[in-house]
Amino acid sequence: MTRPGLALALATMLVIPAAVAHHSFTAFHREAEATIRGTVTSYEFRNPHTYIFVDVPQPDGSVLEWKVEGETRNDLFRNGWRDDSVEPGEVINIRIYPPVDSARTYARLRSIEKSDGTYIEIPNDDDERGRENLVPAQSIDGVWLPIQSFFRYRAALQPLINDTARAERETYDAIGALPPNTSCIDMSIPQRLGRAHVYEIETVSDELILIHGEDDAEPRNIYMDGRAHPDTIPEDELSYTGYSIGHWEDNTLVIDTRHFKPQINGNAGLPSGSRKHLIERFTLTEDRTQIEIDVVIEDPEYLTAPLAHSFRWQHSPHITRMPYSCETESALRYLE
Repeated sequence: MTRPGLALALATMLVIPAAVAHHSFTAFHREAEATIRGTVTSYEFRNPHTYIFVDVPQPDGSVLEWKVEGETRNDLFRNGWRDDSVEPGEVINIRIYPPVDSARTYARLRSIEKSDGTYIEIPNDDDERGRENLVPAQSIDGVWLPIQSFFRYRAALQPLINDTARAERETYDAIGALPPNTSCIDMSIPQRLGRAHVYEIETVSDELILIHGEDDAEPRNIYMDGRAHPDTIPEDELSYTGYSIGHWEDNTLVIDTRHFKPQINGNAGLPSGSRKHLIERFTLTEDRTQIEIDVVIEDPEYLTAPLAHSFRWQHSPHITRMPYSCETESALRYLE
């Protein structure tokens, strides 16, 4: 037992589903679970975070307020959650990933059980069937769900981070600057290629491919018309996803991206620079149910050497990609 507020024993090892992903997940015990029971005081069904606040009675008669963080509104909506799934005043059981810091009343959502027996979890049966009953794709076009692997990418990149990157990040943190994701600026590529949030590839014409992401306000434009990279791009036109040109090598889409906007957390939480260069190779697997994405990332300002890595996306036609939305108030909540 970790504290009275948890009230139940921690379970043994759990396998984390592919759909469970979050940049603040290090705050939670991902290998264990617990259950709390309390009265709902507030329910925020938003992007990029959903939250349930509950008052949990203690043996001494006092009450602790728990903040339970869920997946994005989009992910929960696909799994049956709605704006009125829980109401203030309801008494519910919440299955959680408990906090690493046992002094905190902050947890990660797994499922809820209401007084009337209603049970809502992540993922639901339709999501599970979609992952188990793989559907071959006709091409790279369509909806894809990355297999959760950004932690592996971060681990591979860490040994290549140089002292300049670490010093700049320490200075940034020392002045109390807020992380970019609190302003609805998401992870940079290629790290986000291993984050289990929905993507959709759209071939607009022989000259343009779009890669839409639910976390992206604008799609990535992959120019296929044979152009070269421009020598320079005006600073106010730079983006965190860079400027991408592409071509086909047999059945592999090769994407060459330069002119990235510098970002304080663009290399797995540490800085990335304007000379960052990314090559991606998108290839359907032999059974056509997945895309293998082989990448090579260079960033001479902040990395001591290039990194070759790979990601996998699973064909997910059972998923409907939802439009981008992000509320800054919700994004700030995870710092509280």
